[in-house]
Amino acid sequence: MASELSPMLPTASSAPSSRRPLPLVIGWLALVSSALVLLGINLDVSSPSSSVDDSLTLFPALSDGSRDLLSLCEEKFITQELDHFRPDNAASAGSFEMRYFVCSPQHFDPANGSIFFYVGNEADVTLYLNHTGLMWENAAAFGALIVFAEHRYFGKSVPFGLDVLDHMEFLSTQQTLADYALLIDTLKKDLRADVPVIGFGGSYGGMLGTWFRMKYPHIIDGVIAGSAPVVGFLGDPDHPADKNGFNRVVTFDMSEAAGSAPNCIPNARRALKAAVEMAATKSGRQELAELFRLCDAKTIESPDDIVGLVSEAYGSLAMGNYPYPTSYIMDGNSELPGYPMRVACEPLAGDFAEGGKQQLITALRESVAVYYNNSKSETCFFPTATETTGNKTLSSDAEKQAAIDRKGNFWGYLECSELYMPSGSDGVNDIYPAIPADQEKDDAACFEQWGVHLKPNWAQTEYGGMKALRAASNIVFSNGDFDPWSATGVLESLSPSVVTVPVPGGAHHLDLFFSHPLDPPAITKARQTELAYVRKWIDEFYAFKQQLKAEL
Repeated sequence: MASELSPMLPTASSAPSSRRPLPLVIGWLALVSSALVLLGINLDVSSPSSSVDDSLTLFPALSDGSRDLLSLCEEKFITQELDHFRPDNAASAGSFEMRYFVCSPQHFDPANGSIFFYVGNEADVTLYLNHTGLMWENAAAFGALIVFAEHRYFGKSVPFGLDVLDHMEFLSTQQTLADYALLIDTLKKDLRADVPVIGFGGSYGGMLGTWFRMKYPHIIDGVIAGSAPVVGFLGDPDHPADKNGFNRVVTFDMSEAAGSAPNCIPNARRALKAAVEMAATKSGRQELAELFRLCDAKTIESPDDIVGLVSEAYGSLAMGNYPYPTSYIMDGNSELPGYPMRVACEPLAGDFAEGGKQQLITALRESVAVYYNNSKSETCFFPTATETTGNKTLSSDAEKQAAIDRKGNFWGYLECSELYMPSGSDGVNDIYPAIPADQEKDDAACFEQWGVHLKPNWAQTEYGGMKALRAASNIVFSNGDFDPWSATGVLESLSPSVVTVPVPGGAHHLDLFFSHPLDPPAITKARQTELAYVRKWIDEFYAFKQQLKAEL
């Protein structure tokens, strides 16, 4: 399962998104282009932007479509304090080694260039290093040094080793942003170069990039924030959270308008309804286990379990509804087909007889298998749900490692401790039963899993929501209408320098990926717009520098 599933993957009892009708999005894209011209921003960035052929030549893909660009980078570490904000606690809290990569230094121009800085999110940073083509393809044209920073508590940047679960309190967005600020300060001193820094981030990385620009505008000069759900939090009086949007857009991806089979949505609804009814009784669960070919019948012990399994699959397929095969959503471990939601809808495309529950559920199984069995090598489905350790004391190294493995990904801690994004389904605009967001239930789950209670309004308090975004500058938000997280993203430009680039036919931050022959035209246009802003920010940096020199 991909780490991108969080903020990347709510279940049906916890979901976010909205989409514009396609013509309106295209019209808005034209308005953005017109506004850029009026602002004097040149949209002709054909020279900085690599062509598809250039990309394939300079950064060749492996046989499975992935890339391994580590040979073009140097792995480095910087010592960071675990607690940046309490001088009295810094010594006792200690420090950790944070990993980062410096890539393609031959392009760097210390006099007139820049630093392209990837704002690492909730995974091993090499995942982003090998997929963020927008940085790689354009570094030479901008004289840019490429830096990929790894988020504390992920990849090789995990403090405390096997005892990490006893010290989760140092995992926060505030500490992470301070890590990045200190890393950039250190890099610029080591390089002896006063150059602009342009941030790039997708999903949670886009959220962090946004907040980085807002909190440290003297350190990061502008940010391209792809698919960043920055307005999915409670407490914003200017923008109430769209709690049901994630599943609404997932369902849009299953529609004929998005290229899927016309019968997919009604058949998926019928199939899931039948499965939920079966899961309500012991005999029904046994039949469901056989129809779904479960490895262990205990995988489904309630109707919520089957809804969760289905929603995880469809949520991932919607985020990864890219036009070509890629391993990104699967963390590089396996590959989804091109437009995987369309593929998942094929088993549900037929006319199923009324009352044909078994056939419908079998079709549903084959549909979600596009996600769960994309390798086509599994003979049964779904691992048994693992037992939570709660606050249990762990003694041996084996027990500690097993507990870490059971947690899967530390994004869950962040969501519980400060980034709560409630989500649900309404049963009308999506394929799921009506399951409203349940803060009380989510809080109980957070305490059981992590030993912390929700702070439901903290993200709004800390980062300011829509009002703070209007006061910000030099941020470009991009959102694709195939991406379920678009509903909790910024969908309209807020000022001349906080702008939105809509991406019709785009899934989860597709614009940040490498150029591909199957890219929709809107993706190429979005990248051109983003690069035009990058050029504008860099030019403004050097113009201001010249102005200061003239005044001395």
